[in-house]
Amino acid sequence: MKGIKGTVITVLALSSLTACVNKAPVLHGETLLVTEAPEQLTEEPVEVQTAAPTEAYSGMDMKDELGNQIVGDEHFKQYLTFKNLIVYEEDGDTFLDGIIKNDYVKPIACAVDIVYRDGDGTEVARARLQTKDGMYMLMLEPGETTILARILTDMKLSGREYEMEFDDDIGVKPVY
Repeated sequence: MKGIKGTVITVLALSSLTACVNKAPVLHGETLLVTEAPEQLTEEPVEVQTAAPTEAYSGMDMKDELGNQIVGDEHFKQYLTFKNLIVYEEDGDTFLDGIIKNDYVKPIACAVDIVYRDGDGTEVARARLQTKDGMYMLMLEPGETTILARILTDMKLSGREYEMEFDDDIGVKPVY
C-alpha cells in the first residue's frame, strides 16, 4: 500500500511538471517602459499620408460589406485608425508602440511604414510597422491590433513629426 501511494504521488508530481505552458507574448500597458516623450501618446486618429493610388476600382460600381461605395484603391484605409502611438528611445534605439484599429467587418491586409522627414522634406528615417508576432505584412482582424517598430537611426526622433505611409504595392485590401 505504501509503495502504491508513493508511485501515485510521484506520477502526479511528474505530470504537473509536463503541463503545457503558454509562451505567447503578452504586452501590458502598465509595464511599458517609456524613457522619453510621453507627450507623443495620443487617442486621436493620425493622418495617413500615401502615394497616388492606382485606382483599380475606378469605373466600377462596387460596394463593400458595409454597403459603402468603393471609390478607389484607398477606400479601405478609411476603416483603419492609429491610436495610442508612442515613440521612445531606450538604450540608444528608437521604438514605436501603438494600436491600429480595424473598423471593417473582415480582416484587412496592408503594410505600413513610419516615416520621418527633415525640414526640407528629405527622408531621415523609415521603419516598417509589425505586429507583436513579428509580421510586417499586417493582417488586421476587426478590432484592435498591437503594432510596433524599431526605427534604425542615429538621430533623436522623440517629439518630431512623422507620417504613416501605406505600401501601395501591397495595397489595403480586405481578406476574403
